[in-house]
Amino acid sequence: MKPAAGGNALGRRLFVTAAAAMIGSHASPLELPQAAALTRRILELRRGSIVRAHGRLVVTDARKQQRVFQIVVLQKRLARSLNLLWTVTEPLEARTRILVAAPFEGRPTVWLVSGGAAKAAVLPAESWARAIVGSHLTVEDLIDDHFTWPKQSVTGEEAVTGKMCYVLRSEPAEGHASTYGSVTTWMDEATLVPLRIVKEPRGPGAPKEIVCRGLRQSAGHWSASNIEVRLRGSAGSTKIVFTAGSENARVQDSEVDPKFALGADGNSR
Repeated sequence: MKPAAGGNALGRRLFVTAAAAMIGSHASPLELPQAAALTRRILELRRGSIVRAHGRLVVTDARKQQRVFQIVVLQKRLARSLNLLWTVTEPLEARTRILVAAPFEGRPTVWLVSGGAAKAAVLPAESWARAIVGSHLTVEDLIDDHFTWPKQSVTGEEAVTGKMCYVLRSEPAEGHASTYGSVTTWMDEATLVPLRIVKEPRGPGAPKEIVCRGLRQSAGHWSASNIEVRLRGSAGSTKIVFTAGSENARVQDSEVDPKFALGADGNSR
């Protein structure tokens, strides 16, 4: 990933997750770690990154027809939360803003502004399975909080595209509001960038598969610039391609604070 003046952008969180799969890392190759130590390191890296990235969201249906959306992603740690703002900027009729404030303890709060709405609304947890502009990405994919779930296990090592990865399985607690029963992440040992993610649904349905490509390094930070999301067995897909951006970018607190960025009630600072 190169700076905004001339290059690619991010990839650890998904954003994804959202975003994305979007945080870079200073990591060095490690011995097979304990799950608690690995997830702690991932969260430390994520919370320490400031991100500004631009790109496109490409949604391909089963008939190979495509819809393309322009996106902007901002991320910054505030006093009590890590905040992510995901904006679909074009086409204008699809304009959407989703702001996730993830406190260091407790559940995230999500605000949504879509269509012609003048004011942000808090999106309840039961609506986090909502697809973003008809893509394979949901609001829960942007929240991407599975590294905080109580059941974590490193099940081994596997190679993905020639890179050795830790295989980390995450499971939510009983009663936790999630559409996923487990998330398995193949985490590059050298960079701690996820190269593959499989999300198993709690109920009926196909697993969601996410592949991260185009690893880039900028000022010691590693990230992925190309993320593909699909449901297993489905002919359609969603791709996130970051075309410009920077980690450790200049992002003002007000740009990711719901009071100022969305005109929303509540205090995330």
